[in-house]
Amino acid sequence: MLSIIKKWFWYDWIAFAIRTFWLVTILSAEFIDPSLIVVPFWRVVILASLVYLLPLLIQYRKESWYLGAEVIAAGFFHVYLAYAAPGLLWTFILLVMIVGLGSTRRTYVWTGLPLGIIFPAINGWIADRSPYEFIFSCSFGFAIGFAFNVLIQSSKQARIIQEQKQLLEQHLTRIEELTLMEERNRLSHELHDTIGHTLTSMIIGVESLRSSVPDSEIERIDSLVRVAQRSLDDIRKHLHQLSPVSLGPSLGESLRQLSDEFMKSTGVAVSFRVIGSETPLMQKINFCLYRCLQESLTNAVRHGQASAISVQLHVDNQQLRLQIEDNGIGAEGIRFGFGLSGIKERMDQLLGTLTVHSQLGQGTVVICSIPLQTEPVLEMIRLLIVDDQEIVTGSLKQNFDQDPNFLVVDTAGDGRAALECCEQSKPDIVLMDIRMQGMNGLEALMEMKHRWPAMKVVLMTTFEDSISAATALEHGAEGYMLKSVHPREMMEALKLIYNGGTWIDQSIATRLFEGMKRQREQLEKYGSRQAQYPYGLTKREMEILEHLSNGLRYKSIAAKMCLSEGTIRNYCSILYSKLGVSNREEAVGFAQTESIL
Repeated sequence: MLSIIKKWFWYDWIAFAIRTFWLVTILSAEFIDPSLIVVPFWRVVILASLVYLLPLLIQYRKESWYLGAEVIAAGFFHVYLAYAAPGLLWTFILLVMIVGLGSTRRTYVWTGLPLGIIFPAINGWIADRSPYEFIFSCSFGFAIGFAFNVLIQSSKQARIIQEQKQLLEQHLTRIEELTLMEERNRLSHELHDTIGHTLTSMIIGVESLRSSVPDSEIERIDSLVRVAQRSLDDIRKHLHQLSPVSLGPSLGESLRQLSDEFMKSTGVAVSFRVIGSETPLMQKINFCLYRCLQESLTNAVRHGQASAISVQLHVDNQQLRLQIEDNGIGAEGIRFGFGLSGIKERMDQLLGTLTVHSQLGQGTVVICSIPLQTEPVLEMIRLLIVDDQEIVTGSLKQNFDQDPNFLVVDTAGDGRAALECCEQSKPDIVLMDIRMQGMNGLEALMEMKHRWPAMKVVLMTTFEDSISAATALEHGAEGYMLKSVHPREMMEALKLIYNGGTWIDQSIATRLFEGMKRQREQLEKYGSRQAQYPYGLTKREMEILEHLSNGLRYKSIAAKMCLSEGTIRNYCSILYSKLGVSNREEAVGFAQTESIL
């Protein structure tokens, strides 16, 4: 019985209050006016108590029988009351309102007819009064209860319609995004061989002249590179409408600013401290730790319910360590959702580690560690440069020739020539353009990985293209970078790849991760909309409802469906809202009653 009471909504409590008022009225009649009851009072008390309790017990055991029990108990008791206490017949209206409140569009006929017409007519005949007065008042009471029920159901349907509208809006937004993405890719491909190649060649060519010009001309070199780089950035923004995070001049200032903004927006106390002296870092490292802090702060408040968070950035000559500690509720066994999984992938690319420690009632500690020095290269890295523009291959070769860790064994102008060079020179790393005349970079990559699986291949591109990046990584590429990256950063990335790591340009990785997230959300929300299910349920929600009916808990359902427990809880919240229930027991009971499963 208590399990049903816990599932009651506010309108259930209203019905309970009306029922209780009815019982109190019957029981107090003997004390108010003993002449109202002409039979032994104890008989009325016993029967009234049965009418009060019996429908509730039946509802607990077999909800589909509840309305029938309510109609029979209320009707026949008041037939008896018409003989035993005619002055209390007006209380019949209270029970009629309760039945009207519990009726639906499928049941209101067979519940309203006996309670609004048949029983009132019988009561009037037994009490020797005009039946029309009873018929009118009871019919009106039933209409009030049923109208109130219609309003409740309409409110539920409006909520479901609103949710479906939001899903449709998201679907339309996704279609618009895909259309824009297709147009951007088309523009990107058209500009790749014109403005992009020209500006990239200019940047690489000017950088290759840096070591051969007088010191007095270095400033002019820097100015030309900045102009070309700015032009490339402008083109990217117009093509992709990117809004990258504006990081501060140093990692510490960027993280401090993020912490302060988070504290102002959430009211959660966040303390930040830098231990050690900062040095200039690769933008990829800055962005990785920035995202790590973003995700950790959000999780600490959303899942951990933390009220205070401590952030420490430890810097030394060997590594960077970002530690985020909160005073939240903690958890036993942390499952890496999409956010933490994305951070871990970024850390893996930088040969870093992500560790999470948490216990119930003791908060959570997230530690991100990134080595600042790659393992020393014991021998020269044999490099093959492939690009269909000679100025690019020549300029890159000149840059790498100035570093004692690299040996450019050859250059090639397309994928076919690159395969021949690989056969002869056996390079350690192939640095190759993705778009070339003849055999392109992706085709050459697949052939290289088939013939020389251990050979490392890094693809270059002029503009960000998450689709090409995903394809390249799927076929075994160890790196994917922009041609306009600074030569020093390119060399450091190739050293990292040579020592077993992977490297993806930060802007491309951002688009790639966002694309993966959108794809996963769309698969979850719209992948199963071919079938139509009752109450606006999706195929995945139907699957979760079936697991709930089999007695599985959230954790077991998450393991069975390869999702996080938090995701399952979110699905269940939407499921309960659509069914108009508040927990799993009521959802299962409702599904069985309505034959949903």
